[in-house]
Formats: sequence, C-alpha cells, structure tokens
Amino acid sequence: MMKKLSIITVSIAAMLAMSLICFQSSTFAATIKLKLAHFVPTMHVQHKNVFVPFAEAVNKESNGAVQIKIYPGGALGNPKNMVNSIKKGIADIGFVIPSYVPGIFKRSGVFEMPFIFDSPQHVTEVMYDLYDEYFAADYKGFKVLWFLSSPLSQVHTVKKPIMTISDFSGVPLRTGGVTETTAFRLLDANTVGMPITELSISLQKGVVDGVVTPYAALKSHKIFDTVKHITEVNFSGTLMVVLMNQKKWNKLPQSAKDVINKVAGKRMGLIASRAFYNEDFENKEAAEKAGIKIHKLSTRDMKQVRNKMSGIYSGWVKKAKAKGLKGQAILDALIASADANR
Repeated sequence: MMKKLSIITVSIAAMLAMSLICFQSSTFAATIKLKLAHFVPTMHVQHKNVFVPFAEAVNKESNGAVQIKIYPGGALGNPKNMVNSIKKGIADIGFVIPSYVPGIFKRSGVFEMPFIFDSPQHVTEVMYDLYDEYFAADYKGFKVLWFLSSPLSQVHTVKKPIMTISDFSGVPLRTGGVTETTAFRLLDANTVGMPITELSISLQKGVVDGVVTPYAALKSHKIFDTVKHITEVNFSGTLMVVLMNQKKWNKLPQSAKDVINKVAGKRMGLIASRAFYNEDFENKEAAEKAGIKIHKLSTRDMKQVRNKMSGIYSGWVKKAKAKGLKGQAILDALIASADANR
C-alpha cells in the first residue's frame, strides 16, 4: 500500500512539474516583444519623457504580455532610412520625420509651410483634425501610433548675427526639409541639407555657420556651447510621427492592439508635443542666462521675409497638383483648421 502511495505521489509530482513547464512555455509564447527604434540620444526629451513612458505603460497595461524594447541613437535606423527599417520589419515601431523622406508623405508636406502655427501642440491638433479626410492616404501601409511636432524653428548662428533681412545673404545655413531649404534660399542664404544628428560637428568645424531649428535642439543635439546668436523668426514646427509595421500590427491579438491603442493616439501625441514645448522654453531661458544673444527682426524686415517667402504656398500647391493631389484644398483646410484651433 505504501509503495502504491509513493508511486501515486511521484506521478502527481511529475504531472505538476510537467504542468508548470507547459504553463511557463505557454506564458513565454504569449509574451509579445516589439522593437521600437528612434535616432535621438537617450538624453533627448522624446526618449526620456515619451518613448520610455510609452513602453512602460504598454507593459503595465498588458500585465507584461506586451513588452517594448527601445533601440535609441539610430541603432536600427537613421532619420533618412527609418521608414525602410519599419517597412522591412527591422524595427516594429519607428520615429519618422516625414520631411526627411520627400516623395513618400506627399500631402503632409503642407505642414512645412511657414508662419501658420503657434506651437507644436497647435500642429498636432491640426493634424488630428484633418487626418481622416486629407492625410490618411499618406500613411497607408503603416499603423499610425501618434503624431507630434517639434517647436517652431529659429535661426541659430555661430559667427554672424542675423539682425536684418540682408544678414541672411551668403550665410551657410543648415535647413531640414525641402520647404525650409527653398524658403531660406529666397533670402539668399547658402542652404545646406543634413540630418540634425550631423549638426553639432558641422557647426564646430565651420561646415555651416548656422541652423534653422527650435530652441529645443540646443542641448539635446549638443549645439548649446557652439551657438552664439539666435534670431527669432518662428518659421514652422516639424511634423513627426511614430509608425508601426502594418503586418506586425495585423498579427497582434486584439488584446494587444487594445492596449497599444489605449496608450498611443492623440493623447500621446499631445504629451510628446508638450514635452518639446517645455524643453524649448527651458532652453531659451538657459540660452539667455548663458549670454547667447537673442535677436528679433524689425516689423519691417519680418514683413519683407514673409513677402519674399510668399511664393512658397503657391509653389507647394502647384507641385501637389502635378502629383495628382488637390493641393489648394489641402492648404486651405490647413489654414482654416489652424485658425479654428488657436
């Protein structure tokens, strides 16, 4: 009888052990691991205040069933090839600047138009207001997690202060997109295109003497100790978006989709834009305390700047029409939404 009991006990123990192994295997198999890639340093406000909290929130909301690993600093894609990294599944989720990849997000180029927006939150509100009707076709083939914007761009220089419209002439100036480049060429600046990740060393070596970028870039892109002058022009924000590989999204169980949708979306976009806005304000204060000279163009000169750049709008409409897009309708809707969302 005792021997029989021992056999039963061993059998039960074996069954429990097997069940535990099966349970662990099942749990492991159910855990979804996603790769989120961006190209900014880990000290950047978007990494610290947005991407890390996003990954943590998804993990918490899913009770650990959805885990997101972040690959910062361009490990899985730089600003120019991030879209391809997402498409090819090198990254499941990626941080994209549409203006860095011209020709792909054709309608979204209208967000590069100058002097329309007041803040990064303003840009974000307008995109969400118009997305379904005017911009969804740009992002077909991706799952959009959230839109955001950088703060408005100013002109930062090392050697030459920009105090009048004529001071732009001949200045080697880094610009970040087709519209920005075209606009400052109209002021006779010698524009140079390069990713912002190459900016710091280019300013130090004198490859360029200035850059069109927000205050927010001063510290995060290591140009704070190089720049000596800033001229406020409030040119435009830069539309950005966090995209996910559509096939990867389609394969997720609904429970995982529900969690990601709950954490992502417009709310996250506004959080991300607000983080940029706060950093912009803090960097401006720090620049003033550090003795960086901040200049404003006169009302007359600013009016001349706007007049010289006025052809940018009709030029964009013309190019959009050539691509088969209703450019004027898109631009009109953008301006109307910007006015309504101030």
